[in-house]
Amino acid sequence: MDNRLSVKDFLKVFDCIRSTGTKHDDQYRLAGLCAWHDYDGYTCWLGFKDVTVTLMFHGSLKIEYDKASSYAEFLNRCLALTASKPLQ
Repeated sequence: MDNRLSVKDFLKVFDCIRSTGTKHDDQYRLAGLCAWHDYDGYTCWLGFKDVTVTLMFHGSLKIEYDKASSYAEFLNRCLALTASKPLQ
């Protein structure tokens, strides 16, 4: 697994998508990325093409993808979002 982004970075990406993206049904979308969460907010997901990142309560992280190229593009988009909004 690539460790260029931490759980905190993925949460920052989630927040950026949720706060500045557009809402479609139960998902928020920004720059080709999707973000959604369960009813209580304890589990959050980020999605892009065949990539799904699951952010779970207590800081657990699960990354699933079929194509390495999709994951690389996903990371680049996430890095672009994290670079544009510094960590607090």
